[in-house]
Amino acid sequence: MPHPRSRAIATLFVVLVALAAGCTAPPPPPARAPAPVVLDRYRDAVVAEAVAMQGATRRLTDAVRAGDVAAAKAAYLPAHRHYVALEPLAEELDTRIDGRADTGPDTWTGFHRIEKALWADGSLTGMTGYANALDLDVMALRGIVSRAAFGPVDVAKTANDQLTACTVTMVTGEEEPFAHSDLDDLATAVGAAYEAYAALRPAVTDPGLATTIDARFAAVGRELAGYWRGNGYVDYTTVPEPGRRRLAESLDALAEPLSHLAVGLAPG
Repeated sequence: MPHPRSRAIATLFVVLVALAAGCTAPPPPPARAPAPVVLDRYRDAVVAEAVAMQGATRRLTDAVRAGDVAAAKAAYLPAHRHYVALEPLAEELDTRIDGRADTGPDTWTGFHRIEKALWADGSLTGMTGYANALDLDVMALRGIVSRAAFGPVDVAKTANDQLTACTVTMVTGEEEPFAHSDLDDLATAVGAAYEAYAALRPAVTDPGLATTIDARFAAVGRELAGYWRGNGYVDYTTVPEPGRRRLAESLDALAEPLSHLAVGLAPG
C-alpha cells in the first residue's frame, strides 16, 4: 500500500500530467458537505504519516548515535519529509523539532541541528543528546496528531498552513541551509496541501474556485517538475534567481484562492 505522503505527491503530478497533455480537470460534483468517510480517510492518512515519521526518525537517530555520517545523511531526508507533511499540526513542538539556529545556540535542537552536523561539520560528535531529544519530540507529535481535530475548517487551515510554510522558508532557501534539499521539502508540503484540499473538494460550492485551485496546483507542479533529476530534486543552490521567483509567484498564485477554501465549503 503506498505511503500517504507518496499518494499526495503522486496525486499532484497526476493533475500536472493531465493538464500538460491538454486535458482539463474534471468538473466538481454537486456541492455538499464533505462525506465523513472522506475526512476519515484523510485523518487515517495523516495518522499513518505520524507513525511512519516515528520509524523514519528512529533510523536517522540510530545512525546519529552510531556516529555514522553516511547512514545519517541517507536517513535525514526521508525522516524530514514526514515532518514537513505534518508540520501544521506540530503546535509548540515545531521549534524543538524543526527550529533553526536563530532560536539560540543553547536551545537549538531537532532536525536542523543534526543537518548542520552532517553537512556543515561532517561529524556527529556530541549529537547523541540531540538525537534522543528528537525521538522524544517525534513521539509526542504522534500523540498530538492522534488527538487532532479533522473537521472541514481544520483541514482547510492545514492546506493553507502548508502553503504558508512554502512561501516563508522553503522557496527562500532557508528551510535546509546546509543540505539544500529545499525543493524536496517544498514538493512534500505542496503535496500535503493538495491532499488536504482533495479531501474537501467535493464540498466546494463555487465550481470556479475549485477549477482555479486545480489549475494553480498544476502550475506549481510544472515549476517543480523542471528541477527533478533522476531520483530527486536538484540542490537548491543551483536554482537561479529567476527560477526562484517563478516558484514564488506560482505559490503565491495558489495561496490566494486556497485561502478562500474554508468559506467556500457547503455547510455541514
